Amino acid sequence: YGDIARALADYFADFGEVAEQRGLDVVPSDVALGFVVLRRIQAQRKLLARREVLQQTGNGYGSAARDRYQSFSRTVLSPANPSDVAVLEEGARFARHQLAIYTWILYYYMFPCTATFRLIGQSIKEKLSWATVGDNFLRIHERTMMAHAGLDRSDIAYASFETGFYETPYCIVIDRKWKSVVLSIRGSLTLEDCVVDVLLDPSPLDALGDKYGFAGEGQYCHGGVLECTQWLHSDLMRNNILETLLMGDNAQCRGYALRIVGHSLGGGIGVILSLMLRQTYPNLRCIAYSPPGGLLTHDLATSCSEFVNTFILDSDIVPRLSLDNMERLRDEVLHLIPRVKLSKYDIAKRIFWHGLCGEVELGDLDYLIQQNDDMLYPPDYVLDSEFMRQLQRFDSMQQGRRSNRGVSRSIALFPPGRIVHLSKTGQSKACVHASNAGSEYTPIRKENDDFNEIEISPTLWTDHFPNRVCIEI
Repeated sequence: YGDIARALADYFADFGEVAEQRGLDVVPSDVALGFVVLRRIQAQRKLLARREVLQQTGNGYGSAARDRYQSFSRTVLSPANPSDVAVLEEGARFARHQLAIYTWILYYYMFPCTATFRLIGQSIKEKLSWATVGDNFLRIHERTMMAHAGLDRSDIAYASFETGFYETPYCIVIDRKWKSVVLSIRGSLTLEDCVVDVLLDPSPLDALGDKYGFAGEGQYCHGGVLECTQWLHSDLMRNNILETLLMGDNAQCRGYALRIVGHSLGGGIGVILSLMLRQTYPNLRCIAYSPPGGLLTHDLATSCSEFVNTFILDSDIVPRLSLDNMERLRDEVLHLIPRVKLSKYDIAKRIFWHGLCGEVELGDLDYLIQQNDDMLYPPDYVLDSEFMRQLQRFDSMQQGRRSNRGVSRSIALFPPGRIVHLSKTGQSKACVHASNAGSEYTPIRKENDDFNEIEISPTLWTDHFPNRVCIEI
């Protein structure tokens, strides 16, 4: 918990201590104003990027305008390219496996009215086995796991549903159509999982790389994810399931490939576990859905792209969640406050008139740019005020705090592998704005350092839901 306390102390330090001439004279409405204005600036960037994507897909909207925020400019996956199609087919196939390990909690969320009847019907048809650990007497976890992925009882080799601070539920199933043994790892669901997610101190991988045969020298990873991975690796070695299925002349699934899949925290665990197991299973592949953004240092995040594919849905916050991005968000919001020309009332009136929570369409781009220009002074405009002097002191103090963290806490971490970003390029008028139902997505190749900004969006949480990722792929 010390890591969490230090991160929060740094993040919120020096607010509201004006009497000592140290902090910022801000109230909650100032911060809310900054977030609202930032969302409109991000919407402008996103529409410029969407215009460019539609050009690439042949649905151009005039000439693409250029913007200083260039990380969106990437290649659209093509249905005419066999390798692009193969990546999407693999992602779609194994997305159901990452759903399966979420068991009954997600199943009842997806089917609140019919889940019980579905499971009763299945219990009549299926004879369950006892190759599971941590299930209850009704075998509800196993039943829902089978229902999620459309599995037959004979497909399940092993499942563990026990949870703890580092203990992570996982299952091993056999996909005969794709000739794969699939290890599926659950993502964040409990309070313990959330604590692990914010253990921000990077851990060195030198010793782990030497032990398991990957290039770990000078590389780092998310400390909490590494702890969970080491527990899972030990449990796999103790149970010996993978060896029984894949190794030796008497292997039950001889000639099958090992695929490791996971969502969120489970995706991060799957990537590091793949690094540890690849020397033993050379044909191993990993598919990570919405993994943590602060997972691996850049060299390792890019070099593992040979066997790791990552899928991220639109504005999902988790692949963008890192200490650097959180600080960048805070600083950008604070620096927008003194740039505002209008009163809070006038800005609120303008934004609510146009639709605060509505999606802005391509046809509104010129209007949005004009509105943003009317509301804000240019970035290089220098305003002499007490708040600006406070902000300069705040920036100086935060720079000092960053310098005092030590080398390890200043290391930048990135999402892993070859990244496919499902970018929203259209939306039904009837769509509920806080969900992404009815949206149209375009798969785009992204670089590992493209997810360098937390997007302020009504769907930043729903884009992370494992069932949404599965449906859209």
